Amino acid sequence: MQANQIKPEHQKPALSDYLTIEKLQEKYPDKFTIPQLTWILRKRDMNGLSKTGAVVMVSRKPYIHEPLFTEWFANQKA
Repeated sequence: MQANQIKPEHQKPALSDYLTIEKLQEKYPDKFTIPQLTWILRKRDMNGLSKTGAVVMVSRKPYIHEPLFTEWFANQKA
């Protein structure tokens, strides 16, 4: 990078990027069921999801950062 180039600032996450399990399932009913998402979140330490920062717990309720979750999902291998 040249000295006169400006580095782009990291975009701050928007509150609208965070979805509950129910809202994520409603948005993608052809991809997930509630039990599937619950299982994915329950096993997030084993499946690598926790390392992505895609899950935020607020008052013991999980909120899923959709862009990070989508990136994690796309990198899963069978």
